[in-house]
Amino acid sequence: MNLKIYGAGLKFMLCNAVKRLYNGEVIFHHSLDHGIHASIISERVIDEAELKRLKSYMDMMVSQDIPFNKKVVKKEEAYDFFLNKGNFEKAENVLNISNLTVSLFEFEGQYNYFYSHDMPKSSKEIPLFDLYYVSENELVLLYPVDGKINFTFRHNIFNAFRSYDEWLNKMGLNYVCDVNKTVAEGSIRDLIMKNDIMVDNSVYKIAEDVAKSNKRIVLMAGPSSSGKTTTSKKLSLYLSSLGLHAHAISLDDFFVNRDQTPLDEEGNRDYECLESIDVTLFNQCLRDLLDGKEVSLPTFNFIIGEKEYKHEPLKIGEYDILVIEGLHALNPNLMTLDDTSMVYKVYISPLTPLNVDRHNYVSTTDNRLLRRIVRDYKTRGRSAEASLATWPSVRKGEEKYIFPYTDTADAIVNTVYVYELGVLKVYVEPLLCNIKMDSEFYDEARRLLDNLKAVYAIPSEYVDEDNLLREFIGGSCFEE
Repeated sequence: MNLKIYGAGLKFMLCNAVKRLYNGEVIFHHSLDHGIHASIISERVIDEAELKRLKSYMDMMVSQDIPFNKKVVKKEEAYDFFLNKGNFEKAENVLNISNLTVSLFEFEGQYNYFYSHDMPKSSKEIPLFDLYYVSENELVLLYPVDGKINFTFRHNIFNAFRSYDEWLNKMGLNYVCDVNKTVAEGSIRDLIMKNDIMVDNSVYKIAEDVAKSNKRIVLMAGPSSSGKTTTSKKLSLYLSSLGLHAHAISLDDFFVNRDQTPLDEEGNRDYECLESIDVTLFNQCLRDLLDGKEVSLPTFNFIIGEKEYKHEPLKIGEYDILVIEGLHALNPNLMTLDDTSMVYKVYISPLTPLNVDRHNYVSTTDNRLLRRIVRDYKTRGRSAEASLATWPSVRKGEEKYIFPYTDTADAIVNTVYVYELGVLKVYVEPLLCNIKMDSEFYDEARRLLDNLKAVYAIPSEYVDEDNLLREFIGGSCFEE
């Protein structure tokens, strides 16, 4: 069963269990490792003991083999239904989509909408799950991956989500429809400026911390399409403004030539593994730079798949600092330096706290995928279909080589913009629409398109040239 369908079924079952046990409601916030962070709104305090009771009740629901039923209704009916329930943001989303009908699902007499075209046939099909206690009335709904529950509570990630969510609450931006309202009212440019300042300030604070701690190397890691290139260059500028001569270095420039790229278990080139990086060359360059030697650094040409040497040699001094970004920057097997006290570690990712509605959130993973599709097309000449084809391998690499090290970071930069889906929509929709029905990626393309239906388009002319989104849509002042 598709993991998103499995997760949708679990969410619906949790909502019904909370309704029946406590006459309460569940608010889903965002993904967290292999789980979904949620809050329970009820008069009853849900502590650890009560959470175990809730889990037992859901287990009983599984054993009862309760069916999920699909009901296609007219758009007007769905709008009135959610309006009468007081789910105003759901009603607004229904109003904004172009469909004439909406697929609601029924479970134990309750109806809901989970942005899924399908559901499990019954509760019996979703027996494997767990509830992780975070704090009173807060939990993580855990779902299985590869047939087992494997969850790690990543404190840094959780706190980064929470911090950004607090800012959104202050701005009155809890749902996609709230952002749409700023577009409709003509105030989106103001929101963009505020959001840009907030994100840039988080990078500047890291620059101040690095300068005060007298570090020589900043390692910046993040999953695909996090904006590592722009963030590293912006951090370098901030460090320079504090009197340090910062130099941005990308690990991507140390890729082994394409014909030397290791193969995965399926015989495909594995661009995500550490061995796809010329670690020996990287460490030699690093040691020589720290020893005061002049070093010629490579630049990887993604078109021909080879390293080139086209820049002037680099030599660093007492007030120079290296800002090194890449997929494996936090991997302990990357650097062979003996002295790690000179290193400051940063993790970056567009951790998206914005919700579509109280039961559906904007996926951080999907957000990154949309960024990647646009960037691959613009800078690497790849179709959306080709980007979708490599995405599972990219995700597998992230799970193995990035996420396990997030809690070793000294700081986290959340590189998401609350308005960015509206900007990306303009670029990505025609690329996804170009995927033909006979393609194996057609259903995934349609799912992504469906998720964008409730999002208002935002002109890229409002996006400044130093904005991180320019790394993906083009026109960045940091482009060489």
